[in-house]
Amino acid sequence: MFVCGYHFPASEGNDVSFDKVIEKVKEGIDPTGKTVTLTSETREGAQLETIEVPAGTFAHTAFVDYYENTEVQGEFRMIYYTNKYQISEISKSVDGDVTKDLCKKLDDMNLYRVKVS
Repeated sequence: MFVCGYHFPASEGNDVSFDKVIEKVKEGIDPTGKTVTLTSETREGAQLETIEVPAGTFAHTAFVDYYENTEVQGEFRMIYYTNKYQISEISKSVDGDVTKDLCKKLDDMNLYRVKVS
């Protein structure tokens, strides 16, 4: 099973605890002082909005981790649907109201790109 790009034993099935995922995401990265910007766009490439991800949240840390560890290149890196959905699900649970509006947007079918600076 892959969650947020990390492999977990098949014996855990689809029920990998959020704590284990959070631990893996935080391992080896320091999101302190980094700004995470998301852009959303339609399938046709029309940009819809730019969103700042609140620092200190799981979502912020997870996007920094994704940006630093993905094979996708460029200043703005496309984030795959499964990754954004998984980040959203965990963030809803651990970040609460801080990322509520962001998570609602991530659950849509639009495309997202992430930039970390």
